[in-house]
Amino acid sequence: MAVEAGEDIFAGALPGQVCRAVPVSTYLARRWPPALSARTLRFAAFVLLVLSGVSPANAPQLIRSARELGYTGLISTETGQDASVLQEGAGELADGFISVGGASTPELASDAMREFVERYTKMFGEYNDESNTKVYALEYIIETLKANPAAIDNVDEFKKTMDTFEAANPFMKGDAKLKYVGMTSFGQKRQISVPLVVNEYKGGKFETLFVGQVD
Repeated sequence: MAVEAGEDIFAGALPGQVCRAVPVSTYLARRWPPALSARTLRFAAFVLLVLSGVSPANAPQLIRSARELGYTGLISTETGQDASVLQEGAGELADGFISVGGASTPELASDAMREFVERYTKMFGEYNDESNTKVYALEYIIETLKANPAAIDNVDEFKKTMDTFEAANPFMKGDAKLKYVGMTSFGQKRQISVPLVVNEYKGGKFETLFVGQVD
């Protein structure tokens, strides 16, 4: 079996569940097929396997399955993960796993963010990296309403405010701003802007590769 970059070499048992083998510079998978074989995975060493939308609970199982079936390429996801769950479920097999984690690193975190982490840990016993993104939701709502009080019971006013809204980001050091984004991808500002912290899992913890932004 000869496989060229770009060929469909992953096929699921259900209609429409297909993954593509592509160069590392391109995302591979839209869905993980329900059945994988060692024969299929042998030819995928040169590709990037994206576990799109995978939950922290399922990621270790899928990573372990891929590695035990012989897949040696890169594995990534665009969703936040839990280092302790990866360690427990996949161990060293998860080393090198790349994910878009929470919206903060120790270098970026403001005093307000550190205080939030401290209170969270005291209440729940441990801190989860994904919580770094969730902390933003209420702050955006409150600051948008402060910018335009009429938006409190008027959706049109809220959407209008999103187009020009900007406020200080209390969770990051420096002059970072809260703002809405989405023009490039959706043609309108309907997404909240949070730092995209790209992590690599190694030895039971996440290491930051780089921090990005979207528009």
